[in-house]
Amino acid sequence: MGGYWFCDTLQGEFRIAPTRWAGQDRVLLSYEGEALGCYDTAEVALDRLLQGETCPPSCGLDLRRLPVPARLSDWAYAARG
Repeated sequence: MGGYWFCDTLQGEFRIAPTRWAGQDRVLLSYEGEALGCYDTAEVALDRLLQGETCPPSCGLDLRRLPVPARLSDWAYAARG
């Protein structure tokens, strides 16, 4: 699969990465390596994050308070070699 998008904040890193789930290509949204949800597209994953509609991380942090770019094009992209 291809690369992934990531966003570093002072409280930790978010990633949106391609994955395979239930036989379908999806994307996994994670925070500090902890899965927050699986979505159809990277854009949907980001939208759910911004709206606070993901599973909460086990640390209890309110993710809506973090300075996360609202556009996927503003996230860094890491290509997998």
